[in-house]
Amino acid sequence: MVLLIFRKGAVDLKAKGEDLRLLLVNTATDLDTNVLHNYWIEDLDMDCINNYKQALTSREQYSNYKNLSTEEFLRKIGVIAKDYNGNGDYGITVGGLLFFGDNNAIIHKFPYFQLDYLDQSKPNVDRWLNRVSSVTDNLNIYSFYRETMMTIRSTVNNHFDLDSNINRKDTSGAMIIALREALLNMLMHANYYEKEPLRAVAKVNYYEFSNPGKMLVPVETFFTTNRTSSRNPIISKLFVQLGESERAGHGGEKIYESALVNNYRKPEIASNYEGTKLKIWKVDYADSFSGQVISERERSILKAIVSSDNQEMSHKEIEERVKLSRTKVDSSLKELMAKGTVIKIGNGRATKYGIQQTEEQLLALAQAIPNIIRRKLGREG
Repeated sequence: MVLLIFRKGAVDLKAKGEDLRLLLVNTATDLDTNVLHNYWIEDLDMDCINNYKQALTSREQYSNYKNLSTEEFLRKIGVIAKDYNGNGDYGITVGGLLFFGDNNAIIHKFPYFQLDYLDQSKPNVDRWLNRVSSVTDNLNIYSFYRETMMTIRSTVNNHFDLDSNINRKDTSGAMIIALREALLNMLMHANYYEKEPLRAVAKVNYYEFSNPGKMLVPVETFFTTNRTSSRNPIISKLFVQLGESERAGHGGEKIYESALVNNYRKPEIASNYEGTKLKIWKVDYADSFSGQVISERERSILKAIVSSDNQEMSHKEIEERVKLSRTKVDSSLKELMAKGTVIKIGNGRATKYGIQQTEEQLLALAQAIPNIIRRKLGREG
């Protein structure tokens, strides 16, 4: 008999009962491929299917799907499949039902199915400014994605920076791509068999995406890896062939690069067997502490460090940048280090001060900077 071991907190335990079930489900890579009995085309949303077909066949490589019947088209894209593990009959796949299903049909198979987007991006507003929900709007994955992307765009500041040639550079475009990839990551990799809802929330200073299910790639490589692994291959395929997702495994890179392009605080991700949470900031590191106990002097020092080339500065460089005395800079740095927002690097004359970053953020920074420099040199050349 094989014993499965998992880590809970700082302890390795033998998996049994609910822990064993979670472990098996969270390591599975085929959660949406099963063929359902007693479900057929009438249980799907035809408006969603027609919209998807129109969008897909506008792409040259799928233009030959245009004249297919509805059933033929759904077989081609994996929504209808043969039950290889059963009697060999054809039926709607789990992924097909979740992606295109009538909401009532989905609920009969997945009673806890809930997709939510909440716009809480304005301070002092009760509950939310806007909501997209499968509970109130009878949505499936595809219709939820389309409505959420249209709505979430309005929360992105549409500003421009100037490059070295004084040409306008659309930095808001990078944020929209990052939000698209985060939303897709949430929908493609969720464990739809769990009770917890999938939720995207626009806050004042950041966006947060959460879903049940542990990531199948290590958290520390999410922002750098070109490897992808999905527990819902049919849902993932339906998005990827539509051209909505970045090429396999590069969504995390786009999310991280958006922070660099916009000089925003670096994104953060956490994942365990209970679920995954991804936070994307829309302000710089210093402003991300707004509303918390941090002085304007400390904020100016944080801004100086974050805006430096390698996000590290010496004491003297900070003094010159923020135009403060050595004594004031020294006291502010001590306060920032006590709060855990700034770290001391090196000793003696080589001492510098930098921003506290996680392992995955440091790896992403090392990988992303050369790509950004190459693109910048290419534009200037």
